[in-house]
Amino acid sequence: MKKYAKKLTALALAALMVLSLAACGGNGGGSGGGKVTGIYLSPAQLGYSNMRPQYNYYLTTFDQQEITLMDDNTYCLILSSACFSALELAESTNDAKGNERTNYITKFYGTYTSQVNDLDEDLLDVTLSTPTRVVSSYDQTYWLDTDNWNDDMGKAVIPAQIDPSTGAAVADPNATPWTAEQYLESVAYPETTVQLNTKTASFDFTPGFLVQG
Repeated sequence: MKKYAKKLTALALAALMVLSLAACGGNGGGSGGGKVTGIYLSPAQLGYSNMRPQYNYYLTTFDQQEITLMDDNTYCLILSSACFSALELAESTNDAKGNERTNYITKFYGTYTSQVNDLDEDLLDVTLSTPTRVVSSYDQTYWLDTDNWNDDMGKAVIPAQIDPSTGAAVADPNATPWTAEQYLESVAYPETTVQLNTKTASFDFTPGFLVQG
């Protein structure tokens, strides 16, 4: 079990490196340009979904989050995700194989308020507003920016229907493209408070941010 744990950890780190947490460009809402005051990283999160017996595969997902705070009270939250199926871990080597399913990096921009925790000066209590802008690159197939929207982006995010025979997502080519407002509403999270550790530049993984993909 220890060997498998090490291999999974190595695979998770490799996947997240491929999805490299690119620096947050711009700021909340896309105006101005605040100076970065801190960057905080969550631990990687491992998720597993067994699709059997209905479908003949299972999914293993690695997720990570990063929060950048700026001195104009804006923030950028990055979500990175890599999903694999059919992972194979060798018994005697560090080799690992898997089929890449989906991967994405999404950046949420908004404003924040903060205060030092009353009980621990190394902790910063930060309230993140509902995001006002989303930028994303999804699975090497499309990218989008709600501040610079077009019909191609709107077509890419139309909710797909699931084919019951295969479990595959199937998009309707005749559906009306979504607007930036529709997409933002579908992925935006409500105002959320998180606790950042300024000493370790870290925070706990927050499931509430994972509202897509």
